Amino acid sequence: MQPSLRYGLLGAVAVVAFFAVLYFSKAENFFHPGLQWASMIIYLVFMYKATLEDCAEFGVERDFRAIVRTPFLVFVLINLGYWLFYYGLHLAYPSLLVTEMQMEMKVLQEQLNAGLGDPQQANQYRERMLEIENAIKNPMPQPLGPVITRMFIGALGGFALAAGVAFVVRSTAKK
Repeated sequence: MQPSLRYGLLGAVAVVAFFAVLYFSKAENFFHPGLQWASMIIYLVFMYKATLEDCAEFGVERDFRAIVRTPFLVFVLINLGYWLFYYGLHLAYPSLLVTEMQMEMKVLQEQLNAGLGDPQQANQYRERMLEIENAIKNPMPQPLGPVITRMFIGALGGFALAAGVAFVVRSTAKK
């Protein structure tokens, strides 16, 4: 099995397990920004291991694009696992979307209370808060479109990570 496929699938299992533990310990942990970003460590470990194995087999003197391919594919597979879990969790537990909206409402309210300084921005915040209130009163299932959009946007960052991993592996192997 190719290193990108093996490490991508293993990484997806690790990331899903990480977020499952977060969610089932306390739903708010699932949305904690620090814990969300901490999951990138899992991504990087699996991307790095796959790239090392790939370069050990095919060498580091190849075109840089050929080296980047492996960690990027690992990222894409892990990210796909995460977003499938995310979407499935929201379908299984519709209250999760309400929790998410309540958390957003709290942040908006705190920022309004602190004073934004711009009346137009304050009005936009109030309008968004009304939208959230209506959505909480009439909850709908998690739409798939925004999930797919966020997955593709994440792939852009994933490419940057893959390029960084490829650069590190290639640089350290030449020494």
